[in-house]
Amino acid sequence: MIKTLVEAVGDAQEDDEALSLFTGSVVPFLQILTYPNVASSLILEHPLDTIYNFLYGPGGRRGAMVFRFTARALSLAVLTSDNDIKRISALNPCVAALQRLIDLNQGAQLQQEFEPIVETMSACVEPDSILPESRRCLDKIRLRLGLGSLIPSAAKTKPSPIGKAYFAISYDLPGELSANGPRHDNDHEDIDDIQILPTAEEINSTRLEYLPFNNTMNGHLTGLPALLDRQFRLLREDAIGGLRDAVRRETKRLTKGSLAAVRSKNSNTERTYVHEDLRLQRWEVDRRKGIQLVVDFEQPRHIAQKGEPARKDWWESSRRLQPTSLVCIVTSSGQTIFCLVCDPEPTAPVKRRHPPRNEHEAQAAATEEEAAEAEFQRRKIEMPSLHKQNNRAAVMLTVVETAWQHVAWISRHLVKSRSLTRMSLVEFPGVLLPSFQPTLKALQSMSKSLDLPFTEYLAPEVLQEGIVEVAPPLYTQQRSFAFDLGPIAKGSPLKLSTNQPFDRSVFNSNTTLDGAQQSAVLHALTNGLALIQGPPGTGKSYTGVSIIKALLHNREAGNIGPIICVCYTNHALDQLLEHLVEDGIKQVVRIGGRSKSELLKNINLRDLAQEIQLTRDEGQEKYQLYQQLNSSIDEIEGLLKDLNALGSEESSKSYLMQTWPSHHKQLFESVELDDGFKLVTYEKDVVGRWLQGAISTATRDLPASALHQMALNEMSATERQRVYSGWIEERANQLAMELDNALEPYTETRVELDKYYQEQQRRALSEAYIVGVTTSGLAKNLDVLRHLRSKVMVCEEAGEVLEAHTLTALLPSVEHAILIGDHQQLRPQVKDYHLCHDNPRGKHLALDISLFERLVSPAHDTKLPPLPFSRLKIQRRMHPSIAELIRRTLYVDLKDHATVCEYPAVDGMRDRLFWLTHNNREDGADPTQAQSDSKSNSFEVSMVSALASHLVRQGTYAAEDIAILTPYVRQLQNLRRSLGGMFEVVMSDRDIEALEEQETFKDARPAPPPSTIRKTTLANALRIATVDNFQGEEAKIIILSFVRSNAEGKCGFLKTSNRINVALSRARHGMYIVGDSQTASSVPMWAEIIGLLESQGNIGPTLSLCCPRHPEDLIEVSTPDEFAILSPEGGSKPYIELFVASNGAYGANLAVTTHAQSPAVIPVIPNAKSSMANAFLPAADLSTHATIIARLLVTVKSPVHYAANLARSNASILTAADAATSLVYLARRDICGDEAIKSSMVDYYEALTYAEIDLDEDPCIFPSCGHVITRANLDQHMEMREYYRYGLDGAGREVITAAKATSAPLSVTVQKTCPACRAPIQNIHRYGRIARRAWIDEATKKFIVWANSSFVPMAARMTEVEGQFQSDVAGAGDQELQKRLKVHVVAPLSLEGSIDSQVRKIYNLTKSSKRYKDAFRLHTRIDDFLARVDEREQPFSRIYDLVQDAKRHRGVEGSMVWTPDVLQTRNRLLATVLLIRCQYTIMANFLMTSKGTGAQIKVDFKKHQDACDSLVEDSKFRNQPSIQVEGHLYWARFLCLQRGASDVVPDGSPALLSAREHLQTATDICKMHPGQTAGIISEVEDVEKALRDSTFYTSVTNEEKAAVYAAMASDFRGTGHWYYCENGHPFTVGECGMPMQTSRCPQCGAAVGGERHHAVEGVRRAADMDEQFGRLHV
Repeated sequence: MIKTLVEAVGDAQEDDEALSLFTGSVVPFLQILTYPNVASSLILEHPLDTIYNFLYGPGGRRGAMVFRFTARALSLAVLTSDNDIKRISALNPCVAALQRLIDLNQGAQLQQEFEPIVETMSACVEPDSILPESRRCLDKIRLRLGLGSLIPSAAKTKPSPIGKAYFAISYDLPGELSANGPRHDNDHEDIDDIQILPTAEEINSTRLEYLPFNNTMNGHLTGLPALLDRQFRLLREDAIGGLRDAVRRETKRLTKGSLAAVRSKNSNTERTYVHEDLRLQRWEVDRRKGIQLVVDFEQPRHIAQKGEPARKDWWESSRRLQPTSLVCIVTSSGQTIFCLVCDPEPTAPVKRRHPPRNEHEAQAAATEEEAAEAEFQRRKIEMPSLHKQNNRAAVMLTVVETAWQHVAWISRHLVKSRSLTRMSLVEFPGVLLPSFQPTLKALQSMSKSLDLPFTEYLAPEVLQEGIVEVAPPLYTQQRSFAFDLGPIAKGSPLKLSTNQPFDRSVFNSNTTLDGAQQSAVLHALTNGLALIQGPPGTGKSYTGVSIIKALLHNREAGNIGPIICVCYTNHALDQLLEHLVEDGIKQVVRIGGRSKSELLKNINLRDLAQEIQLTRDEGQEKYQLYQQLNSSIDEIEGLLKDLNALGSEESSKSYLMQTWPSHHKQLFESVELDDGFKLVTYEKDVVGRWLQGAISTATRDLPASALHQMALNEMSATERQRVYSGWIEERANQLAMELDNALEPYTETRVELDKYYQEQQRRALSEAYIVGVTTSGLAKNLDVLRHLRSKVMVCEEAGEVLEAHTLTALLPSVEHAILIGDHQQLRPQVKDYHLCHDNPRGKHLALDISLFERLVSPAHDTKLPPLPFSRLKIQRRMHPSIAELIRRTLYVDLKDHATVCEYPAVDGMRDRLFWLTHNNREDGADPTQAQSDSKSNSFEVSMVSALASHLVRQGTYAAEDIAILTPYVRQLQNLRRSLGGMFEVVMSDRDIEALEEQETFKDARPAPPPSTIRKTTLANALRIATVDNFQGEEAKIIILSFVRSNAEGKCGFLKTSNRINVALSRARHGMYIVGDSQTASSVPMWAEIIGLLESQGNIGPTLSLCCPRHPEDLIEVSTPDEFAILSPEGGSKPYIELFVASNGAYGANLAVTTHAQSPAVIPVIPNAKSSMANAFLPAADLSTHATIIARLLVTVKSPVHYAANLARSNASILTAADAATSLVYLARRDICGDEAIKSSMVDYYEALTYAEIDLDEDPCIFPSCGHVITRANLDQHMEMREYYRYGLDGAGREVITAAKATSAPLSVTVQKTCPACRAPIQNIHRYGRIARRAWIDEATKKFIVWANSSFVPMAARMTEVEGQFQSDVAGAGDQELQKRLKVHVVAPLSLEGSIDSQVRKIYNLTKSSKRYKDAFRLHTRIDDFLARVDEREQPFSRIYDLVQDAKRHRGVEGSMVWTPDVLQTRNRLLATVLLIRCQYTIMANFLMTSKGTGAQIKVDFKKHQDACDSLVEDSKFRNQPSIQVEGHLYWARFLCLQRGASDVVPDGSPALLSAREHLQTATDICKMHPGQTAGIISEVEDVEKALRDSTFYTSVTNEEKAAVYAAMASDFRGTGHWYYCENGHPFTVGECGMPMQTSRCPQCGAAVGGERHHAVEGVRRAADMDEQFGRLHV
């Protein structure tokens, strides 16, 4: 039909005929092609492109003919019609079709025939017509063809005067344009030809990359191409520059064999992990995830010897090699291959959608499903794991660029190929490919299409001067269009037209917006590219919501489609969308899954798209694509198997037979000898033996062709290796190219399938009013959004967004862009400081200058004039005194709203704004941080923590009202640790990620996840953040830790005005800066601020506090410890006051003082113990000692001159030297305390109150529950004499002299609690030894019960599995297995190596058998249980490891010797027996089945017998006779299997004699311990009979053993009370809970039980376990 129409167009000559054909056929045809739902459909995209390519024709001649006719007919139609609607219906589809034709075919730019066509169509559009769509399309066509713009620029400009003198410096251009030639194979002048990730040549290149300056006078491009080129190259350098340098360093290390590679001065410092000794294991293919590569590497040394659970915890907490992490395979040969870590979990097979139509199809489907399930189970078993093996860690990768060269290289270097190349895996933590790849690809695409809107403003070709006047949005230029401002004007019928005057007075009287906000709204609606600057607290978000409301109210009139709302962060996007939803806006959709908002949970695009139904035809087409995909995967799977086998005997044999038959004959076929006989080769590893069997070592420099003509046996060792490598390389290349060919249809099919999902997304989005997305999310979903035809884009935080990201957000359909931000706050984040504007070397690159800043303040770009913008001017956040800091320095016209003047004073503080200056130097570099420039200041950590605690204790502010800011992550880390014990700490997602990254690199060991971090706001949560991650946030009180203090005056991050602005503009009521003002004054802006604070008296070395009950008293603090001494609390809460005096007294006198401006000397009050008098005591020396007993912190021992810890309630002060633990100058007892505290009972033995006791003689302790108890009472309650030895000191007083010997495990009967409220006693150092002993015992008891309850079901399941095997011993029901085994009648099957490898080989042969499947599942379950009950993973062992680790880190000398108790080893021994039993059962039944088929099976039983020997020795050492007997029995059983499987164990052999010795030993043990080995003696007799009769297989189950397991289950069932035998083994008694009969301990044989409710000697009541587990059921 299309061909017929094109032929008719070519034949039409007369005007009437052409006009009739045009209106009757051509226009309807083009209307279909350009219909919005058709043109925007992703499913129809490919068919439409096919039609346009046909219309274009060879060389564009057909397209020129068709559109020449269209332009002529169109001009006739326009001239003969006065109907605007008819003109629109004819013109719009013609222009839109021509635009898409030219966009798809770049060759059209070279065709001169299209220029007159465009001119003819342009003449049909009048300047003031109502055809904005046609004008816009024509303007884009003219841009692509290099013609002048149809739409005249609205800028009123004049020629630029002659500028300043300019000296041109030579500029090394890219690619072939460089005078020295291309730098490497990825250096091109066209960015579309540049690969995103660096190539090997690029990595090893020594020349600097081409990075264009912001002044493009010397660049190779101009205008829009230059803009896109510059943004692409700079963004790519920032993203991959560090990766490139890190890989280069590792390549040099591998090449030189040492760390000789030196980092150049200009190299980036990308943090990396290097995983050494990399081995490439095999290829895999997943039906959903595609081609995957399994690799392994050396396990980190410090975890290699740990148990599997510990290794698992380490890998999980370290966050290394997480899915989607970017890594690079680096080799000593210079090869580099970038990969992504992928989830190793295989995709489960998909069930058939339709039922089978007949029996044959059903059988085929069942076979297919069975094979798919078997393959799925194989992949699950062989799934790579980072933690399962102690010496190697394995991971699954996917190659980023699957080029056939990469596939061939990897295949040649798989483990089987005997490659000698050294390899490493370099990991780039925190670098995510999706964070930069989509944006870079979008810039490449835009460089080809050049379809960026607002080009005349963003990249003008003509140098202009003055401010540009921006044209209104194109959709507003339609006749009679005007904005209805009713939603933001209280419903008033207020109209705003872009070409009519507007009455501001009516708007002002009917809106809640202030004057500046009104101007911003009007500016945004009337300018196509609108810029709004919002200083801190001026209501940017509120203004943005008002603009969006106005746009939504006029969406139908302007046909604007969904409004795209773009934000830089997920937090900001959530806030914006929440405001819209709460204001009643409907049809809101959020793109991206990182939302933390419950309100937005149901409007995520991912979920909404799944509700969109495809048509029946589309569903059928999608099903067919899946069928094609499965076929492609099957082909790929076969090729990967061949690649995996590369280098194997079978692969070499097959390859030589096809390619080098003469070589095949020499190696594998029989050889005719001189005497007429033939030499037949039956050896294994023929190729390997040939490689190693060379006699000659001479090396001849022969070409490959000559080598291939030689006899293989005549070659030297070097020549053989050359020939063999050639075979491998040729075969790998051949298979890789076949795979590349197979991947092409696979990739195309995947792309087509993705389009169906994208089409569902597009259809969901097309019904939306608001589409919210982050800048990174927009780049990832660009294909969908480009088909959405949205005309309006609103970008918040535009000053913080990289220009490249903003450019990608300007979709081709956008006619109206509104950028809201503040370029004087934070700039975009850039990783490489060399690309930043503040770096003198990066000033000409300035990647961190946002598009918003470049348009508003283009001083950095000499070609671009400033664009008009609107600034908000009234702030509603900061108190005027705080706002003055940024008003004086940055925002001269910033005004204060009346409400901020009414803020109350800050409770507990004399001033609401103060800078506490100091000269305590910043900390040195962290030795555990390999590559960190982050800083910290320990003094400021303590000072800020003390100030925050003081403010919270006033009772006025909730903790979330206070935020602590710092510029450095390391300081944030230290603040988190300091504050974590007092508050819940709230941190943003970005700060948490930065902190995890910081901790991950400490000493190559990740810190454990902090328990104090919360992502949700809590009632008692304190916010801490870096300055960079607090933009857009605010708090009532801000405490800023400046950190930097050095002699050089270096301010670091806080030297830029942008960060200073953010730091100073977050506080509402009060702000306190802790920092070195001398260091800060080196920065001009800080110097100005310091001068302002000095003039107001708001800076100094001491901070003034204020007591709410005594506001007239002056309290000055300058150090953290003085807060503990001087800080008052608010309200009527009790609090501590400790004051420093000039001297203190040695003795029992207590000195006190009042809140005086300066302490006045008052005469001494003799013997003023616990006195409430106000007195000041001068004394002769500084040796006063006191014990400060405070809540949570008891008997503080600090070598300081006053107590360093904060007290949160009343504290008792003891001045007597005999109880001294902490040195203080002077201590004052509480005078503002509540009477209820003083009247509370503290001595429960003598019934004394707090006010009645003598604190000097009997001090008090404050547990965490808040009660007050005397130390003597609590010592007795905690049974201190059971744990410590007491003696007399020199003065005859009783004191603790030493700790008693460590108590035995499970000796603590119950955890001690407060005698008043039964709350646990914890966090009191004095009783820490007692409390922790109880915690460890409790954990051990829980472990005992859990292990027993887990073991018994597995033992029962083992009996069931054995029963299944016994029902069909010969395996007659496993026909498939027998068929597989018959293959090994000729080719023997070898079961060698470790036990695991033997079991795995059996699994691969038996995986289709259900009974074997059950056995292997049980085997996996037992193996996992065995790892979890290992001694190294149990409570006592973990505590031991922690103590040893702490001793090493702190340099503590001394040894700690401890042997695990038998309670913690029994379950491991039982599990070991069960695992051996399971392996024996599987092996025996497999060999029995194979014997029936005649298959030859060779088994190495030595590994099994070694395991039995180890079990015997271990159980003997642990005094477990029953398990010891099991080890002897299984040693003999495996010998029975060996005799039955082969004839290698004849009668009288040493092995047979050893087996009989094992059985004799087992018999002896049973006789010595009849109670503990009940039921086993019969098994000994069975095995003896098997050895005599050469029985192949015997059952290991009996009724007596089943009874033993049943008894184990009941032992811990909790039917009665718990007791310990004399050796400490637990048991229970039932019924009444008292012992009624005597028995034997099942573990050690000791007497247990008793008679007549009396236990036998040595048995004791286990009250602790009785209480904890009396009702626990297995």
